[in-house]
Amino acid sequence: MALLVGPYLLAQCFALPLVAFGPVWAVWPTLPDLLLLLIISVSLLYRSPVQTEAQRRVLFVLVLGTGLSVLALGLLVVFRDPTLPAQLSFGVFGVYKLIQITLLFAAISRLPISTQRLTRWGHWALAGLLIMSGTIIWSFFSPAISNALGEFLPRGRPASGPWEAYYLHQDPGLGMVGYNHGFVAAQLVTLYSLTIMLRGRSSALLAGLMLIACFLTGSRAGLAGALLTLALEYRRMPIRAAVWLLCSSVAAWLLLPILHLDSSFQALIERQSTLVEASDPNNLSGRDSIWQTFAAALLRDPLRLLIGSGFGSAIALGGNAHMNALQILFELGLAGLSVYTLLFVRLVGGLWRSPFGCPALYLLAGLALTTLSQETFYPNPAFSGFLPLLAVLIALSLRRSEAVTLMGEPSVGGQTSPRPNP
Repeated sequence: MALLVGPYLLAQCFALPLVAFGPVWAVWPTLPDLLLLLIISVSLLYRSPVQTEAQRRVLFVLVLGTGLSVLALGLLVVFRDPTLPAQLSFGVFGVYKLIQITLLFAAISRLPISTQRLTRWGHWALAGLLIMSGTIIWSFFSPAISNALGEFLPRGRPASGPWEAYYLHQDPGLGMVGYNHGFVAAQLVTLYSLTIMLRGRSSALLAGLMLIACFLTGSRAGLAGALLTLALEYRRMPIRAAVWLLCSSVAAWLLLPILHLDSSFQALIERQSTLVEASDPNNLSGRDSIWQTFAAALLRDPLRLLIGSGFGSAIALGGNAHMNALQILFELGLAGLSVYTLLFVRLVGGLWRSPFGCPALYLLAGLALTTLSQETFYPNPAFSGFLPLLAVLIALSLRRSEAVTLMGEPSVGGQTSPRPNP
C-alpha cells in the first residue's frame, strides 16, 4: 500500500477525468480517484491498527460525520421538495466522497512511517507540485492544454456539465487540475503544504512558485488563503528566505500594473486587487444575495435550522451557499455544524501537539479563511477532489513523534518539521 501513496501524490497534478464513465460528469473517474480506490482496496487486507490516539480521535469524528450525512439523506424524502431527484444525486455523491475520505484517512493512519518513506513520498509530492504549478502558469497564457485534453471527453454541456467551460478555456489558469479555480487554488496550496511537511523544511523558491501559480488561478479566496498560510509559515522559514520572498512579492505587486500586459492579465490583476476591498458588495460576485436567500430559507422554517434540510438539498435554492458554515447549516442544521466544529477542534488540538503539525495547522488556517466565500471543506462536486489529499496530509501530520526505519529501529524522523517556539 505504501508504494501507491507516492504515485497518488504525483497524480494530483493531473486530476481531469480520464473517461466519460458513470451516470453523470461528477463521478467521471480521474487518475487520483483510481489510485485512491486502489489504496483503499489494498488497505482492507492490511491488519495494522491506527498508529496514534490523535488519529483515532479524528477518525471517530469522520465516521460520526459520515453517519450523520447518511441520516440526512433521509430528510430529503421527509421534506420532499420539488427538486428531490437532483437533491438525492448530490446527497449520494457527498456521502460517497465522505466514505472515501474516511477510508483513506484510516488507511494512511495505519501505515508504519519511516524516514525513507517520508523522503520518497516527498520526492513524489515535489514532482507533482512542480508540474501542477508549471501547467497552471502555462494554461493561463495558452489554451493548448485545455484544447488538447478536451478532445478525449464528450463535448456539449448536457453531457460534460461545467467541464465544457474548461474545454473552451473560459477560465484560464486551471492547469490539469479541475474546472473550478477555487478548487485548483486549494489543491495547489494543500500539495505545497504536504510537500514541505514531507521534506521537513520550508523553501522560499517553492513558496514563490506556488504563490505565482495561485495568483494566476484567478481565485481571490484561494490567494487570500495562500497568503495567510505563507505568512504563518514565515515563522519556520529562514530569515533571508522569508525576506527574499516578501520583497519579491511586494516588487511584483508594484511593478505589474505599470508593465505593458495583455488585457486578460490586466483583468486578473484588477480582480485579485479587490482582495483589499473584500467588504464591498460589488466584489462579492452576487454572493451577498445568495447568502440572504439561504438565511431567509432557514428563518422561515426553524426545524430546518435545527436538523437541516437534507444532504444535497442546497440545489433546491439554485446551487451552493458559497459559505461553508451556511452550507452546513442549511443541509445538516445545527447538528451537522456541531459535528464539523468537533472535527476541527480535534484537528487543531492534535496538530498543535504534534511535532509534525505546523504545515497542516497553517494550511487549515489559510483554508478556513477561504470558507467565508466558498464551501472549501464540503464534499460537493467542485471541491471534493482536494479533500482526500487534505486527509493524507492530516493523517501523516498526526503520526508518531518518532518515525521508524524500515528495519524497525528509531530514526531521526521525529525531528522533522519541528514546532517553533510560540
